[in-house]
Order: sequence, then C-alpha cells, then structure tokens
Amino acid sequence: MVDLDVKDRKILFELDLNARQSLSQIGRKVGLSKEVVKYRVDRLQEDGVIRNFYARIDSSKLGLVMFRTFLRLQNITLEKEKELVDFIVSQKPVGWCVKVQGNWDLNFVYWAKSTNHFFKFWKKFKNLYGNFIANKWTSVFWWFINLPKGLLVGKKPDDMKIFIMGGKEKIDFDELDIKILSVLSEKAREPLISIAHELGVSDKVVAYRIKNLEKQEVIGGYGVQLDLQKIGYEYWKIHISLKSYSEKRFNELNNYCIQHPNIVYTNELIGGADFEIEGFFKDSNELQGFLQGLRYKFNDLIKDYEIMLYYKEYKLALFPWEG
Repeated sequence: MVDLDVKDRKILFELDLNARQSLSQIGRKVGLSKEVVKYRVDRLQEDGVIRNFYARIDSSKLGLVMFRTFLRLQNITLEKEKELVDFIVSQKPVGWCVKVQGNWDLNFVYWAKSTNHFFKFWKKFKNLYGNFIANKWTSVFWWFINLPKGLLVGKKPDDMKIFIMGGKEKIDFDELDIKILSVLSEKAREPLISIAHELGVSDKVVAYRIKNLEKQEVIGGYGVQLDLQKIGYEYWKIHISLKSYSEKRFNELNNYCIQHPNIVYTNELIGGADFEIEGFFKDSNELQGFLQGLRYKFNDLIKDYEIMLYYKEYKLALFPWEG
C-alpha cells in the first residue's frame, strides 16, 4: 500500500474534479508550486496509484445502451472460468468486467448500439458457456451518476456539479468526435497538440470539437482512475430494495448518497434493483457504518439491501466503441 499525505490526497482530489486543469491551477488550490505538483503526480503514476485520466462520457448521447449482466457460475473449472472471462473481455463493446464476492460471481457491462447488438453477443455466449451458468441477471442502465472521490479529502466539493448520464436523445456526431472521445477516455490530460498529431488534424479543430462535445454534454468532466488496493480501499456494490416509493423520498435518498464522501456512483436500471449505490470503503466495518446510517435515516423507504464486493477487475474501458 502507498502512504498518501494530505497534499497527495488534495492533488488527487483536484485531478478527479478536473483532470484537464493545469499543474499551476492545481498548485494554487493545494498550496504548492507547479514543479512540486508535477513531481508528485509523476510519483503517483510511477507508484501505480494513478491508473489513468478519463473523460466522463454520456454514451447515451451517441446512441449506446449499457447492458449490465451478473452471472452465477456452476460446474466450472478454473481453466474453463478463465476461458469464459477471456471471451467476455475480448468483446470490444464490453467496457467493464469484474469478479464478485456475494450472490454472484461475475459482473460485466456491454455498451450496445441496439438491443439486437447485445442479443447477438448473448446468443453466442450462451451457446459457448450456457452449461456453466447457474443464474443470470441482465438489466439496462437508465441513468447513473459518476461522483468525485470525496473520500480523498473527507467530503464532496461544496459547489459539486452533478452530471447525470444515460436516457438522453442521440446527437449528431462523426468519426472524428469518436476518435477524440476514445483518446480522452484513457488520456484525459493529453495536450491538444498531441491529440491533434495523433488524429492528423489541427489543435484548433480538436479544441473546437472538445468544446462542442462539452457544450452538448457528451462530456461532463474529467477524472482520475485510482488503484484502490494501492491506497487501502475496497469497491463495494449495494442494491437497495424499497418497501414503498415516493419520488420526494427517493430523491432525498439519492442526494444523501451523492453527498457522502465514500459514494462514487448512484444509478437506476430497468430490471435492476430499486436503487443502486457503489462506494469505496476501507473495509466492511466502514461500509456497515454507512449502511447503518442509511437505514436509520430512510427506515420508511428501505426494505432490505444486498452487498457485493468487487475484488478483481478483468477489464476497464470507459468508452468501448465498436466501429
């Protein structure tokens, strides 16, 4: 595990709020020179704390639908499970695949251009590995919110802008937009001139396209991906079952989670749990503390919950566009 001091945490937090801001801007906010900020960022990358910098992309604006599938496996060997996982992660539209501890064994998300697109994959997958599936649960993301990692500094920002992704109308876009988004999804701090050189266009064109994608809310910000094990955190998923529904109380529940420093995603899916939460916690004790407070505050709303630990990530590609 890597020990982070207060300045490291503040730098990471600033990068998660806006990974494209300059070193000088970060330095002014955390009280360090840009040279010291650069040294610390470089060290955090070398130590593996920083995995990459990414754009928060609303793929629904590009016509993509996100299918989330949980799998419970049966009658499977270690070798066959590896083959199954390798098949899933080899699919270009699969952006995320993770090992689960709980009632499920695997979770993966497929960015599909249509229901038919996903169904063709699913038929092929079942034909190959259906005998090893004891249970399955596929849902469709309606909306989700990717939140700043307030756990780094103990709180969310006071002026936090909420970017809700999913459920939007498709916009007009072209191949250059897709190429720019592909770069920014993995290298959000890449200078304009470098992106332009990579794509064979001018930096002015890249700047204009990025600004337009931000204006149309295809891009809702830029963050940092961290190696949680390196900083002593675990990734927990929480499914909430509601005993009744009140839009007012549901929004209060969502806002409570949004403001909690450890919560990084809230979401609602068609065919999923009534409400879903994802958070980074140091251990199960810290998680239970959050859950206890949640149940006491919303005892009129919450009927039950299920928790899962995401403990091994096989793939993470935040813009898995298949041309």
